[in-house]
Amino acid sequence: MTNEKQASNAIWPKIITMGMMILTTAIVVNSVIDYKTQPLHDEIAKLKAANANKPEVRVISTKSMAEYFIREGYDTKTELEYIDILKLLLDQSNIIGISDTSLQFKSTKYDLKLNDIDTLRQSLAELGIENPRITNEAEYEKRENLQKEIFSQLTQQLRVQ
Repeated sequence: MTNEKQASNAIWPKIITMGMMILTTAIVVNSVIDYKTQPLHDEIAKLKAANANKPEVRVISTKSMAEYFIREGYDTKTELEYIDILKLLLDQSNIIGISDTSLQFKSTKYDLKLNDIDTLRQSLAELGIENPRITNEAEYEKRENLQKEIFSQLTQQLRVQ
């Protein structure tokens, strides 16, 4: 029995030594892998930071926007407000909007999604930006009158022809 006990006692130091060797090997391998992959992680972080600062391009279809305004029943002031808020939100989001007529190759992949005016107003409020229509009501009145005059002149010219 003492031989068995001595053999059992002799196994534990070997098991502990083996466990320590495995643990040490795992730590060394992990450290080497981290050391080797750190430049790669740094490069990925730099690329992500550079990508975050690049502007994104979205296509704005004026025809689709006009159809949307008609479908939603927006008045002229609301249309002007929509466009002003859209400009502010695009600027805050680092997005460049281009007209669909300026594209040589048409694709819907980059089309700007049209949201209702309430969603745009809410997004503006979340950013802490005051609604331009509220702060410049008189300017909106002038712009609406100017648009009505231009529309009136165009329709008169069409009637003459």
